[in-house]
Amino acid sequence: MIEDLRLHSWKGPENFTSPIHWIFNFTIPMLNILRVGSVAQPTLLRHLNDADIKDQIIILLGGVGDVRSIKPLIDAMADSQEQKTNRVAKRTNLAANLALTNITAAEVIWHRGGGITFDNCPKDPKSCWLAWWELNKDNIEEATAVNRNYTNYPNYGIYRVGVNH
Repeated sequence: MIEDLRLHSWKGPENFTSPIHWIFNFTIPMLNILRVGSVAQPTLLRHLNDADIKDQIIILLGGVGDVRSIKPLIDAMADSQEQKTNRVAKRTNLAANLALTNITAAEVIWHRGGGITFDNCPKDPKSCWLAWWELNKDNIEEATAVNRNYTNYPNYGIYRVGVNH
């Protein structure tokens, strides 16, 4: 299924409204991976640094990933310098912001369930997520023990039913 991602161009997530309502524009191969659910996480993590499909892998981890995906997703983000020189860095960071917000339900960049757009960290979201990680990594299960709320992911991005989901 990972190889199918290469065969279908993904235009990326878009927001056309205020309050926020994301349209993720998932391709058929992306939807197929989301349907597989949390068992896809290890395979997706192995492909996280594949430049050709990195953005797709990131957004998919937001739908099927759990706390084990948080730090790798942050590491995959572009820093402020890379955003200046890499033309796809902003799209990578947008995908990561959406994925991390869904996994963590943290309001690092914007409200987790939509609402009025207010980007808390537009120039260097990676540093903001790293700061959040440092603050929460030792109690990550507690920090992320809230319901996910992005309706744009199938099944609200909930693929592992637990006590708080």
